[in-house]
Amino acid sequence: MEVRTVYTKIRTRPAEHTSLIARDGSECPISDSAAPIRDSNGQLRGAVLVFRDVTAERTAQRIIQEHNAALQADVRQRTQEWQESQSHLNNVISSVPALIAYVDAQQRYVYVNSQYRECFAPDRDDITGESVSNILGEQLYALASPLIDKVLAGESQTYDWQPFPGIWQSFQYIPNFRIHGDIDGYYILGTDITERKRYEERIHALNVELGQRVHELERIGRALRTLSAGNRTMLRATEEQSLLESMCHAIVTAGGYGMAAVWYISSDATTELIPMAECNYPGGLPALRSLGLIAADNEQGQSLTAIAIRTGKVQCVHDLRIDSNHVRWHDQLGKLSSGASCPLLVNGKVIGALSIYDTDTNAFGEDEVALLTDSADDLAFGISTLRTRNEQQRVQAEINHMLRHDSLTGLPNAIEFQEVLTAKVADTNSLPVPLAALQFNIERLSEINDALGFNNGDQILRDFGKRLQRHAPESAYVARLRGDEFAIIAPAKDIDSALALADELEMHISRPFQVADIELDVSARIGIALFPEHGKTSDEILRRMGKATVQAKNRGLSRCVFDTSNQKNQAGRLTMASELRRAITGNQLRLFLQPKVDLSSGNVCGAEALVRWMHPMKGLIPPGLFIDLAEQTGLIKPLTEWVIVAALDLLQSWEEKGCAIPIAVNISARNFRDEKLFENYRQWHSERAVSAGLLEVEITESTVMENADYALGALKELRNAGIPLYVDDFGTGYSSLSYLQKLPVDYIKIDQSFVSAMHHDKDSATIVRSTIDLVHDLGRKTVAEGVETKEHWDLLKELGCDIAQGYFIAKPMPASEFLKWAEDFRVCQLQSDG
Repeated sequence: MEVRTVYTKIRTRPAEHTSLIARDGSECPISDSAAPIRDSNGQLRGAVLVFRDVTAERTAQRIIQEHNAALQADVRQRTQEWQESQSHLNNVISSVPALIAYVDAQQRYVYVNSQYRECFAPDRDDITGESVSNILGEQLYALASPLIDKVLAGESQTYDWQPFPGIWQSFQYIPNFRIHGDIDGYYILGTDITERKRYEERIHALNVELGQRVHELERIGRALRTLSAGNRTMLRATEEQSLLESMCHAIVTAGGYGMAAVWYISSDATTELIPMAECNYPGGLPALRSLGLIAADNEQGQSLTAIAIRTGKVQCVHDLRIDSNHVRWHDQLGKLSSGASCPLLVNGKVIGALSIYDTDTNAFGEDEVALLTDSADDLAFGISTLRTRNEQQRVQAEINHMLRHDSLTGLPNAIEFQEVLTAKVADTNSLPVPLAALQFNIERLSEINDALGFNNGDQILRDFGKRLQRHAPESAYVARLRGDEFAIIAPAKDIDSALALADELEMHISRPFQVADIELDVSARIGIALFPEHGKTSDEILRRMGKATVQAKNRGLSRCVFDTSNQKNQAGRLTMASELRRAITGNQLRLFLQPKVDLSSGNVCGAEALVRWMHPMKGLIPPGLFIDLAEQTGLIKPLTEWVIVAALDLLQSWEEKGCAIPIAVNISARNFRDEKLFENYRQWHSERAVSAGLLEVEITESTVMENADYALGALKELRNAGIPLYVDDFGTGYSSLSYLQKLPVDYIKIDQSFVSAMHHDKDSATIVRSTIDLVHDLGRKTVAEGVETKEHWDLLKELGCDIAQGYFIAKPMPASEFLKWAEDFRVCQLQSDG
């Protein structure tokens, strides 16, 4: 640096940077500066030179420069990474199956992914910066605008909409808040829910269809209840007017319909319709008469009842309030909205109609009307029978124990029950009062579930369990073992007290159960086992309690105490089954016959084939000890085949002697379903010279009604083969009166329980009398079982019964003795013996 610069320029020079070389040759970075010195006149007098060591400053400057270079490199690297990450994120967002966008507070798109753009602006490459209203269009924006307003106010929004035909979307609007809380914009997230909506619509359609099906089943169910209640009504009716009134009452109470009425057409030329009976019509019969209905084909004769009577066809009106034919009766209809009228055809002539009304429109479906028509046909049949006989007819129908429900009750289960029973058995060892174990098996629960659904079945089981708890003794223990099985442990000093408890509980559980506005009759088989009489341990009591329930069912009883004869040697039953199998093929069976006698002539007119077992060691074994065993082990088929072959052989030998007396063979339910048995019969018959019609077949009423359609076909096939047919144990099963006339049977056997009780039980006598009349009206003959006294014989003869069978005539006898007995038999001898 030159000092003269300062002098020349006459001003201060700022510091400059240079290096100072020391004597040793080392360099030191310095900063130098110069300032002029002036006198009071401003004349330059000299200069001040300042030198400063700047080694530290130079070092710091270099470090700062190097650090800045590193920072710039890091920024460039991070910028590149962010750009790559942003690109990756954009690619991900674009590939996500969702519509994604961000909109600022001025409702302009800041970002959209490809799915969003392709959905709402498929012809645009980019819509960022565009307004939402422009992209959505006027119609869609009008739908979205209220939601946009709310999200801009800070409220997240979720909604489903259908922007295009056939397309459904679900959108979320999520507000984006700045640090200070104001709205910067909002995010849009949308997904295509078209498939979900289709599934929802399908599920809804299925639910609607299911609801309709359930509704149809409920309608059919009330028609079935009406049919059942109507049959019971007809069996109990003793005169026509009470029959009509009871039928109307049954339709309303059991069937649940709004109103029912029976109309007759006047026998004179006025064609006036006369209301004979009604239930639930305001004002009763007088109000119905005031309607002035006639059957003539004019303006006054256009009611559905009149048309049904005039045409002889079922008539339905699904909405009475808009039906032009019923305008004149709108004020009298009240709450009734639909109706069906079924003509009553008696002896080929329409005498009136059964009219049924409901408070709902469209209440009568095709299947329901068909069942109601059956009820009307049954009513017409009952009217015909009552008019023909002009006497009391009241056929007792066995209570239908159709159980339709299954449920969980919350009662103790089988394990807990056995533990309690084990504890009580241990405690009872030192007590004088023994225990009774009662098992209740609800019948046909699966049928109830199928008809009314498992929810209602659950309710039945809950109510059943509550009823047992409510009416069982306070010290009793109630449990649900499984499925339809309940059980009770209670103190019982003997069999009589146990039976009394069973009868008491049976009375309570037989009362109707209220389910889904329906009254259901529920019954159970009761099996009873006593401690210590029937077992020393809880396991033994449980097994024998269950066995008693099976015995009750097999014997057709409502309750049964365990049969100790089976307790003595359970293993012996297995041995007996093996012995029975050998007996069938080993010439140990014997054919016995019980004669049938014509009540009017006193002549022997047939015999029922029975089987006895002549055991080589035990002697004659009664059928009660091996028939059930044969059913349980499947031996009933070869056993029945043996009886058929033996009867055919006997008939052939009789015909060779010039004697032709029919023999009837019993066919069990299992054999009746075995088509192979009838094929074998045809072969056996063809191998023997036996006239057609001499071998007869007896089938129980319960077997016939177990599968009515199959039974009808099978019976027709047997009848076409020339085999006379009997329906056995009539009155103990359940059959529609109108259905009975369709069966191709020749004889109806009145169950011995009614015959034996008809002298001291009015209902039994009525059933016997009505059955005889009914069967004769159908063109069949009656056979009375269990004729044990002369009083039975005389009363049956007076009632017009055709054939008698029982101990009063003869006990079952070996087949070899039958012809001699028949030759000696005379009606006068029977009378003198009496």
